[in-house]
Amino acid sequence: MKKFADILRQIPKNPGIYMYRNSNDIVIYVGKAKNLFNRVNSYFIGKKDPKTAALVKQIAKIEFFVTENETEALILENNMIKKYMPRYNIMLKDSKSYPFIKVSLEPIPRIYKCREKISKNGTFFGPYVSSEQADNIILVLNRVLKLRKCRRALKAPFNRIPCLNYHMQLCSAPCASLISRKKYLYRIKTAKDFLSGNIDPLIKILAGEMKRCSVQLKFEKAAEIRDQIKQIRDIKPDQFMQENNSSENSDYVGIYQDGENAAVSIISVRNGMVNDKKNFLFTKLLPETEFISDFFNLYYLNEMFLPSTVYYRDEVLDKKIFYDAIEKKRGCKIAIEKPSIQKDRRLTKLAIDNAEIFYEEKKLKLEKIHHLRELKKILHMDKIPRKIECFDIATLNGKFNTAAMSVFIDGVPERSLYRQFNVEGEGHPDDYAMMKEIMARRYQRLQIEKQDFPDLILLDGGKGQLNAAAEIIDLLGIDISMAAIAGNEELIFIRDKKEPIVLPRSSYALKIIQHLRDEAHRFSNTRLAVRYKNDSLKTQLENVPGIGKAKAKFLLETYGSVEKIKTIPQEELANLPRIGARLAENLYRFFHQCNRE
Repeated sequence: MKKFADILRQIPKNPGIYMYRNSNDIVIYVGKAKNLFNRVNSYFIGKKDPKTAALVKQIAKIEFFVTENETEALILENNMIKKYMPRYNIMLKDSKSYPFIKVSLEPIPRIYKCREKISKNGTFFGPYVSSEQADNIILVLNRVLKLRKCRRALKAPFNRIPCLNYHMQLCSAPCASLISRKKYLYRIKTAKDFLSGNIDPLIKILAGEMKRCSVQLKFEKAAEIRDQIKQIRDIKPDQFMQENNSSENSDYVGIYQDGENAAVSIISVRNGMVNDKKNFLFTKLLPETEFISDFFNLYYLNEMFLPSTVYYRDEVLDKKIFYDAIEKKRGCKIAIEKPSIQKDRRLTKLAIDNAEIFYEEKKLKLEKIHHLRELKKILHMDKIPRKIECFDIATLNGKFNTAAMSVFIDGVPERSLYRQFNVEGEGHPDDYAMMKEIMARRYQRLQIEKQDFPDLILLDGGKGQLNAAAEIIDLLGIDISMAAIAGNEELIFIRDKKEPIVLPRSSYALKIIQHLRDEAHRFSNTRLAVRYKNDSLKTQLENVPGIGKAKAKFLLETYGSVEKIKTIPQEELANLPRIGARLAENLYRFFHQCNRE
């Protein structure tokens, strides 16, 4: 879609999630991607199935959230689907939940896979991106720590007869007290540490066992344990889009600065789940420490739902004043802390990455606005010329008179709004008269249709073209700033100044004017070439007896070219409404028999 052209070009190629909103700002679809750029752009390329086509028609806004890897994208997607319940996720994809790993609260705990947190009688870890991943983790933990897998309800005293798993060395038989309950619970703690991301205790146990096997010359067993250590490192739980502490409410703030500009990204964790991201762009004039203090005051004193902790990479000035203001206004406490544990450091880093990508996304528009401010000052305008229309006239010795209009919005070409005009009349070309005609046709139509006018009209020409165009604009009673660019010297003329403005070649305002002029010039010459070609073809057709200008034009509009007309059977030509059998025979004889002669 042309309206999304800018954002589609700027989407990064990182993993992450994307969200589509409709015209009512309602999230209608959430998706994940290994490569956001490729995935989002694919929606707007090629033919789609009916359901996807219906989705695309309703998209009014595209948002995205980058993650460190595809695993986190999958988990974050799951969180967002649960939060927003988008309409098209239900229609287009399976809405099943991702699996969790549960550590039960039984006297002799078990570790197993489940789909939902349907009860509180245990500790939950995950979700995991696939059942296979969860199964592999459980398999390694059970095999290394020899945890029980049976579902029997166990109560003290633990004097059951060991099952087959014990005899196969797959269980330590806590049910028969062949391992003390204290030692078994330590193994459960080691498993929970591993599931929380701390693999060191488990690695330490295995490393000790591998050393003992080596001392005892059990090299095959030692090699097996070595492979287990490698497997554990490979499947280390490495995700934080949903944490196990369901009461956690935290914000992670990242800032990216570039000179006097800054972008801020806030990742919100509510009830242990990453469920939102907000981005802000500022023209920053203060040092970062002062800026972030002002931002915290502005944002959190007006935010409806406050986190208990805000993580930020650096010290924040006047924290006590901020805390007192929050407590006085909101009646609650909040803490700003530097991230210390791995999860908090990584989420803070992710917030910084998102701030940088957001800044880069907006950077082009930001730079163009600065250049347009320069143009506003040079042309003595009252407002920034966000929409500019530029006109160029082309002619060939007074024939095929053509005009074209290029359009820039926020300093960027909007080619879907370009227009071409045929100007009637032949003879000595009168640029001023043609300019008046085009101005009248363009802006009288906008008046009648009650459409918005541009902020600036730019003309390819000198003072004479500017005065001719201004005469029509004044007659229409329209208040629009106008300027013209003339000659190789690139002189800029405006209405209220007799002498031209000369801008340095390095001026960004001049570069925007030149780009507009060049686009309009290119577009008008394209139209001129088409008119010349069509006239030449019509002249060739008009040599056929009985074919005049009107019928020649009709034939070219029907078939596109003379070469195509030459291949059409006489019978088909005879069936055309404005041709008939006699003219069809004349055409056929002209292109076939005459050529042979």
